[in-house]
Amino acid sequence: MKAKQSGGPASLVHRCFVAYGSRVAFCALLALSPVLHAEVGESLEDFAQVYVGQFFEPGAHLTLSEESKRKSTALANYALGRTFEAQGRTEEAVEAYSEVLRHQPDQFFLARKTAYLLARSGRQEDGLKMLEQSLARNPDEPFAHISLSEFLAAYQGNDPDALRRAFEVIEEAVEQFPEEPAIYEHLVKLFLSTDRREEARRIIAEAAKQENRDPEFWLRLGRIAARVWPVGEGGQVSDADLVNAIHTKALEHSGGDRSVIERVGDFYHATGQFDRAVSAYVGIIENQPERLDLREKLAQVYGAKGDEEKVVETLQEIVEIDPQNAEAHKQIAGILLRASRFKEAIPHLQSALSITKGSAAEYGALARMMIESEENEAAVKFLKDTAYLFPDSADFPFLLTFPLARLERWDEALKQFEITLKLAGDEQPQLLNESFYFRYAAAHERNGDLPKAEELFRKTIEMIAKNDPDDENKSFTATVYNYLGYMWIENDMKIDEGGELIKTAAELDPESGAIADSLGWFYFKKGDFEKARDELLRAETLIEEQDAVIFDHIGQAFYQLGDAEKAIEYLEKAVTLEPGKAEYSERLERMRDGTEKRMDAATAEPAAPEPAAVEPKN
Repeated sequence: MKAKQSGGPASLVHRCFVAYGSRVAFCALLALSPVLHAEVGESLEDFAQVYVGQFFEPGAHLTLSEESKRKSTALANYALGRTFEAQGRTEEAVEAYSEVLRHQPDQFFLARKTAYLLARSGRQEDGLKMLEQSLARNPDEPFAHISLSEFLAAYQGNDPDALRRAFEVIEEAVEQFPEEPAIYEHLVKLFLSTDRREEARRIIAEAAKQENRDPEFWLRLGRIAARVWPVGEGGQVSDADLVNAIHTKALEHSGGDRSVIERVGDFYHATGQFDRAVSAYVGIIENQPERLDLREKLAQVYGAKGDEEKVVETLQEIVEIDPQNAEAHKQIAGILLRASRFKEAIPHLQSALSITKGSAAEYGALARMMIESEENEAAVKFLKDTAYLFPDSADFPFLLTFPLARLERWDEALKQFEITLKLAGDEQPQLLNESFYFRYAAAHERNGDLPKAEELFRKTIEMIAKNDPDDENKSFTATVYNYLGYMWIENDMKIDEGGELIKTAAELDPESGAIADSLGWFYFKKGDFEKARDELLRAETLIEEQDAVIFDHIGQAFYQLGDAEKAIEYLEKAVTLEPGKAEYSERLERMRDGTEKRMDAATAEPAAPEPAAVEPKN
């Protein structure tokens, strides 16, 4: 027999706990009094005695109460049960959990778990008995009632008596706990599972008469009602008045609790009551402007309403607060693009790309949109930045040639043409087609290098002959011929050869106003002013928008034919369209005062000026 010595050795210096199983003694030094240090002749060896075979009871302050013993035993068995259950040792888990319930009978949720373990292992009667005992021990716990009713319906639902008892248990609970929404939820579920929908409706209506001031009760009841009255097509609820009344009570008792208001707003959104949802969300946002998630919900409501202006406005508020929100930028851009508001969409697409580090294809698509939208300055900046990001791609210097040409920044445009030639090479040969060389030639012409322009125009014509021998793209071929021919005659170079090119262009595209103008100007240069006038007037009828160049040419043709009044009329139109072009204004003044030179029709050389045929117009 082990010796028992209360309180430990007389010196009270230490207490030893002996692990008999391993025959190893673990000594815990509890305290060293200053008095002990003062004793003379004692050493640590004097305090290192091991009392083998002795047990010393703990002090009174460490003794567990009966309640604490029950709890500790329950916890130990619960841990053991979890281990057994994880290992698939169901019987042993049930035994451990049953021991927990013996010490802690108020654990009705564990009773439910254990009952279902019993039922799944074929011991339904034992499971039922366990839940009946749990209810008997916890009559004031709503979930003890629910657990028993639920078990009866789940495992004995085919037995009319058991099913009737399941209803009786939960209906009695409704009387006992009228303010517990979980009771109504289970009863409604039972009614619906047995196809007794009208009775489910009645229960909800009865519950809605409660004078409960807890908003959570009403929110929960609203969710239960959704089982009875599911949301139909278009978000409609079959008994909207009652369901709305339930959510109105949640709002009335919310006390300004924003989480309650938000959940009611979510209900309104889900059921297509968009104005009410907007009101709920906006009220919260006014007090919590940083709630970006709520602003996103608000944007969705506006979208459901079809109010895309409000969607954009709300999303723009989001990106003002969070400029790095790429998804919001994309949504804004998508709406603006659908409305053909390209210029407004572009900054948002740029922002989204910069945040997400998009692909070269995405950058290229945005650049093309900017070019098509005539956002030339923005396109130049964007493409220069993009070319830095993708230095090996020919796409971006290629695209840069378009806005630079539109801005008439010819030196810069020519540099980008050259970079494109260098980068495209064998990698992107499709870029170096007839259209590329045509625009490259035109850039040289506009920059004043006519020999280089002629060389490139001729190369373009050669490529057309090779790649389009059947003139399938007649309009483009005509444009190239016309451009080169007009360049020559405008600069008094190779007028006859230029005229032949223009005539060929006119045959290919007889309805082109630009080509008709070139042909009329060719006749003018040749001194055939009547033909020139007729062809130029035809050009006027073919153009979709008024053109100052054509008006100037018509005016000069009329003047050379002696009709100064008509000439002045057309020059006035040219000046109105391009008031900043001095060439037109000066010619108009010379026509008015009769000093504009006349040409000899036979030689197309200037003739001596004659007095003006009409008075100048004011």
